[in-house]
Amino acid sequence: MLNRQSLRYKVNLSLSLTLLVVAFIFGTALAIYENGRRHAAIQQIHLALGDLTEQYQEQLGNEIFATQILAVRTSLKEIMQRKANLIAITTYDELGKVLVSTDSQVSGNLLNNQLPSLLSTPTGVVRKWNGQTVFSYTSAIVAYGECVGFWRIDFSLSTMQRQTIEIVFIFVALILSLAFLIGVLLNRILTRFVLIPVSSLRNAMQHIQGSETDRKTEGAQVNDGWRFEKMIQTFDEHVGDLNFSQMPGDEIDSLAHAFRRMLLALKNAYIGIRTDALTGLNNRMKIDEALENEINRVQRYRSTFSIILLDIDNFKQVNDTYGHLIGDDVLKEVAGLLKANFRKTDVPGRWGGEEFLVILPHQDRRCASGIAEKLRRIIETTNFPDVGRITSSFGVAEYLDRDTPKGIVMRADAALYRAKQQGRNRVVDG
Repeated sequence: MLNRQSLRYKVNLSLSLTLLVVAFIFGTALAIYENGRRHAAIQQIHLALGDLTEQYQEQLGNEIFATQILAVRTSLKEIMQRKANLIAITTYDELGKVLVSTDSQVSGNLLNNQLPSLLSTPTGVVRKWNGQTVFSYTSAIVAYGECVGFWRIDFSLSTMQRQTIEIVFIFVALILSLAFLIGVLLNRILTRFVLIPVSSLRNAMQHIQGSETDRKTEGAQVNDGWRFEKMIQTFDEHVGDLNFSQMPGDEIDSLAHAFRRMLLALKNAYIGIRTDALTGLNNRMKIDEALENEINRVQRYRSTFSIILLDIDNFKQVNDTYGHLIGDDVLKEVAGLLKANFRKTDVPGRWGGEEFLVILPHQDRRCASGIAEKLRRIIETTNFPDVGRITSSFGVAEYLDRDTPKGIVMRADAALYRAKQQGRNRVVDG
């Protein structure tokens, strides 16, 4: 980055070069503004098509469930007539195969790897269709509480493109009329060398803090801990934006470094109070937050999740026979097995003592039991230093409608208790 002293000499440009810089800046501002406007417009379209899905979901779901193809075709024609800017609507069965489409040239089924994500979250993408730009919205169709199919709505973006052309002409006219005046003012502003570092610092702070729209969207569904985790992740991604050239007496640079040190301290403190000191896994506080967030998610998107509660069998004998330090090593080894055998989206943690709890997003009870059984065999066949072989008992529970963190944990705990009663070293679901 240019330092303040060198830029003071470089800003003494001719008026013609200044005007070129002004044109470039206005062009950049136009691009930023138009990208933001297009993004906001597409978000509105996404919400509108989501409302349309809610409006017709029961009708289409029942028709697809009953395989009434003619009724589905009639419903699609009715929607096309009532909703402006719709180009095509295509329905698919629960396996992603095309059922009915208003587009005679439609081809291709939904990919198998798309279906699980569509069950919880509708997707919208901008693509080219017959030479024009369209917004394709794909969502699941639910009937009787189950997914019976999917549909894709292709929405024309031609109106938005015409508006873009109009905005471009308006900005060009504004640039031509104000270029000279802004050029002179820009030369004075750049002399002070505040625009570049302040803009960079502001953008970095905004990225880390998150947009106002994101905070409003997240506010009703997640707690402050989840939002702070997102800020930490964004800080790690944009930490380079806070590295300015260290010039003596540069207040902006000092502010950036102070902000960076503050976030690093907050990050370390946040991670520290949510991490189990012995195993390095999430601690009870973090697990409680993750359970609450996962329940909010499944209630919003009508999905599911399961938890696994495991307890090391006869762990007191390990401590009594080999000592607590060896017992701590066993806990660390088990924690390592948890880290190595779960997805990045899963949330393993130490629940207390020799108990561990794992949250499995998007997994039903059957899948969770299979995962628990796999982990049970891994632990059973692992040779632990000084101790040899140990076993563990597992309790599995799946989210139920209107469930609470306490309720699902109590069911998993009851299943774990039954596993102990039945002889240990087994998986029992609740």
